[in-house]
Amino acid sequence: MEIKKGKYSLEERGLNFNLSDDLDFKNSECCFYFRGGNGFGKTSFLEKIIIPGLKNDNVQYIYIGQDIRTQLYTLRALLAVQGIKVSDNDEVELFRLWINFSKSATVFILDEFDKYFPDYGFIFDWSDFFIRTYIIVTHLGYSRPDAVAEKYRTCNVRFELIDFDGRLKNVRVKKE
Repeated sequence: MEIKKGKYSLEERGLNFNLSDDLDFKNSECCFYFRGGNGFGKTSFLEKIIIPGLKNDNVQYIYIGQDIRTQLYTLRALLAVQGIKVSDNDEVELFRLWINFSKSATVFILDEFDKYFPDYGFIFDWSDFFIRTYIIVTHLGYSRPDAVAEKYRTCNVRFELIDFDGRLKNVRVKKE
C-alpha cells in the first residue's frame, strides 16, 4: 500500500498535510519512524490516511495505539474469548500472546509505545518472521533497537509545522 505524495486535508482535526514523498508500507522491509512535535498530526495521519489505505488494500496490520491501558483491557477480553488464560499475565506477556495470534499481519504500527516500554526491541523478536513493515510514532531521538538495525532499513519521516492560520495547521511530511 502506497500513499502518494501530495496534499491531504483533515479539516475536522485542524490539519493539512503536504506529503513531500511517496510512502510505501506494503512488503517494504522497512521501519518507518514518524517524528515531530506534539500536535503535528502524526497519529491523525496514521488513523485517517494510512490505516484506511491499508484496509482498502486488504493489508493486515497490528496497531498498538497511544492509550495502551485501554487496549490492554480489550486484549485480555479478546484472548479470554479465545480460551486463553490471561488473568495472571503482565502487560508484556499480553502483547506477546496477541502478536502470536496476529500472524496474518504484515504491517505493525506502534504509536508512542516507547513511552511505556523504552526498550521495546522484544516486539521485533516476536514479530519479525511475519511483519514486513513497521511504523513507529516516537518523540525520542534517532536511536533504534538493535533488532531493527540488523534487519530493516530505517526511514525517518519528519512532521514539521509550516504555518498555522489560527484554524488549520499546515504540516510538511517529509522523508529524511
